Amino acid sequence: MRDPIVLIDDDSDDRDLLAEVLEKIGQKRELEHFENGKDALEYLRVTTDKPFLIICDLNMPIMNGLELKREIQRDDYLRNKSIPFVFFSTAVAPATVVEAYNLCAHGFFLKESSFRELEDTMNLIFRYWTKCRHPNAVR
Repeated sequence: MRDPIVLIDDDSDDRDLLAEVLEKIGQKRELEHFENGKDALEYLRVTTDKPFLIICDLNMPIMNGLELKREIQRDDYLRNKSIPFVFFSTAVAPATVVEAYNLCAHGFFLKESSFRELEDTMNLIFRYWTKCRHPNAVR
């Protein structure tokens, strides 16, 4: 069974950069890319994969990141999968961060401006979730 990283971002440059960073920090997991929350939601509802982590942008067409997280929380099946979900965005308004955590986000991170900062942030996130035990990791 696969344990991919689910990356949801409508900006192809950001997706490519993040994929490059993940490779540099030694992440061997496959990436599942989606340009909006709706497509990611459809995948999450039908996949037999056990996603390792969801990294989601906020501002996207069709269904934004907060709308996606809200739908996951409403869906018993998806909520009980307990897939770690972190927001990764250029916009960090206090009200948005509060709303993300009210929706049970597991983290909210700023898209760093330098490759090195981005690498440090991703390394931190992946080291944490590799060590952390949660329902999706122990099933």
